[in-house]
Amino acid sequence: MIGNLDERVDERVVYEIMVQAGPLVDVYFPRDKDSKRHKGYGFAEYETEESAQYALRLFSGLVYLCNRSVRFAVGFGHTCPPFQGINW
Repeated sequence: MIGNLDERVDERVVYEIMVQAGPLVDVYFPRDKDSKRHKGYGFAEYETEESAQYALRLFSGLVYLCNRSVRFAVGFGHTCPPFQGINW
């Protein structure tokens, strides 16, 4: 999970950061039904658990976007909606 995201941060920015730790399957930001804005957190799914663990070690406490310290956590067993692609 990726948290404490400013509303100006989009999936593409997070993808470009997270892919540095390994191959990604998907980046997903849950959105408000009415405003269509993301809720301040998102998910990055890596191809392997090792890549996810590496990303956590690599990025925790080091990434700041829009003057906010981005928080990272690894969650297992969570299911995200089907892959929706990244709107470039």
